[in-house]
Amino acid sequence: MDEQVVYERFHEALDLGSRPGGYDRMRHALINYLPAAKSRPARRMRFTKMTFRLVASLVATAIVIAVAVALVASHHTTTGLVNADQQNNLRAYQVLIRSDYNRMEASTSDNCNTIDDRQCSVAVSRVVTALDQWIADLNGFQTPSQFAALDLQLRRHLSDAAADLNAAVAFQRANDPAGFNLAMEAALYERGWIDPASFVLDGSYQKFAPTYQAAVSAAKAGLDNCVNGTPTPADFGCSHLMSSASCPSATAVQCESDVETAETQLQQFMISLAQNPAPASAAANATKLQNDLARADAALLAIRDALLKNDLSKMTQARSDFTAAIGDAHDDPVNI
Repeated sequence: MDEQVVYERFHEALDLGSRPGGYDRMRHALINYLPAAKSRPARRMRFTKMTFRLVASLVATAIVIAVAVALVASHHTTTGLVNADQQNNLRAYQVLIRSDYNRMEASTSDNCNTIDDRQCSVAVSRVVTALDQWIADLNGFQTPSQFAALDLQLRRHLSDAAADLNAAVAFQRANDPAGFNLAMEAALYERGWIDPASFVLDGSYQKFAPTYQAAVSAAKAGLDNCVNGTPTPADFGCSHLMSSASCPSATAVQCESDVETAETQLQQFMISLAQNPAPASAAANATKLQNDLARADAALLAIRDALLKNDLSKMTQARSDFTAAIGDAHDDPVNI
């Protein structure tokens, strides 16, 4: 399987049609300069402007009639302050996401298209600096609770994108074209993951699922297909990684392709759950499901790292971690 096939599978996973010349454009994605900060990449997942609606419940109970007015007034004053604080925190968080996304975008340049580009290391350094700053900003911010799992994974993917780019530079210095291309493919995919995650977190991405119930049902159906060995095309990456058909048995390109397909699917599940907060009665189970999906995604990042470092021991452990996390997510109870 060559890089063109990987590109086509990536587009299939994102439900995007290939266009003439699209592969060349995608090769340049992570460090291809995008001059208009407010113009989001058209080649990425489609999205529409949609503001998140915060769901808040105000409950007041008066026990003693004589102090009912005081209690209710006190309750509403406190709750109003809490809700205002939450809304202000959410708005500040979304501003932070947009600002750091735009900083990353502005750091890119038309370099590293081939292993022969002598300016690649300088270009990579600029992007990595922006990615590191984004991670530092997120680490210093109080993440809105509904985005906790997706925010954690964004930090991990930002770190992985930086690692992939640094690996590409190392492969370039070692004059290893195969390694360079694999690392750049991984970095390219990370840009494809970072974009929709950022747009969800800043409130500008369309919903994958209309309700919490639909989000849970879709995740459970995909996990069933993966675990039970009855995959649809969207489940192929997960299913291969759960069996002996993928890393490290397959080629490095096939392994990377399976990782990308599985990451895309897990991201869709996590986005749907983040966009549709669970009702109070299901909140604990929803949090457990999101955390297990995040564990599975973290294992996929470890598989990629092992692949780039040719570390068989780490690959074996990461595969085991992925299998365990997917099994736990599959078995998680849910209230729908």
